[in-house]
Amino acid sequence: MALFEKALEANIMSTKLLIRANVSKSVLLQAYGLAKEFEDRYSAYKKESFLSQINASSGLEKRECNDEDIALFQRCIEASRLSDGEFDITMGALSHGAYHFGFSNQEVATKKMIDKQKELVDYRFIELSENSIFLAKKGMRLDLGGIGKGYVAKKIVSFLKQNGATKSLVNVGGEIVSFGKSYTIALRDPFSEGNLGYIKTSKEPISISTSGDYERFIKTKENNHILNKKSGESSNIYSSMTVIQNGFNIDMLDAFATAMFNKDLAYVSSFSKRLNFSTISIDKGSNISFNNCRDLKLDSINLNNL
Repeated sequence: MALFEKALEANIMSTKLLIRANVSKSVLLQAYGLAKEFEDRYSAYKKESFLSQINASSGLEKRECNDEDIALFQRCIEASRLSDGEFDITMGALSHGAYHFGFSNQEVATKKMIDKQKELVDYRFIELSENSIFLAKKGMRLDLGGIGKGYVAKKIVSFLKQNGATKSLVNVGGEIVSFGKSYTIALRDPFSEGNLGYIKTSKEPISISTSGDYERFIKTKENNHILNKKSGESSNIYSSMTVIQNGFNIDMLDAFATAMFNKDLAYVSSFSKRLNFSTISIDKGSNISFNNCRDLKLDSINLNNL
């Protein structure tokens, strides 16, 4: 076990990766390798990736899976089920099939295209066995954008702990896990380039996930990448949704932050209590709301305008 922390920063999965931990440089590089392996196998933007092969086979044939594939897809389906389908890993039919988010030809989808593609969004049409996956409707597409970064963050933290880390901060594009030390984490102001405030963690394990309309959009934030499954259009209730929970459950929080973006505060409050997580939401009118934050094992939450 290393006494002092080392850090690694890199660009991966179309975002920034930060790893801080009291491990060797070799272990940090291996942790980075886990993120690179995930991107190569599950990126929807790589034609040769396994995820792209699954999507190309939709409605035609099943694809054989390894144990890691099955574990990942089971986790995705569980997140879809727990969120009552508000998070849905088959959103690729809309996000990529209609809007082409992240591709050079991205554009605001027409109503005709939206109506056509949203009929292909339903995780219940995923047929997952012990060693294969099949998308039952031709044209269905998986999109791991709402859970992939959290899944990678969780995997990296587990790897670091197995290799002796007793303190660490992992940040994969806003999906953050820390343990063993107090870290100061900035909360971005969704209406400017500055920070809204800070979360100071304790030594206890904590997971923090933030989704925002500023992350990816077409021309204006009204056409952001977080889509409403029912309407097929961009979500425009909130500008930022931060979801926090004690422990290492960052992959689920990643999915829940996406799911809550489409729901009113009453639903957010009820859902967060049912699944025991906390939220800090900022709506389009700059109103800040806290839900279920009392039992968080944090040193403090400080927002600049409160």
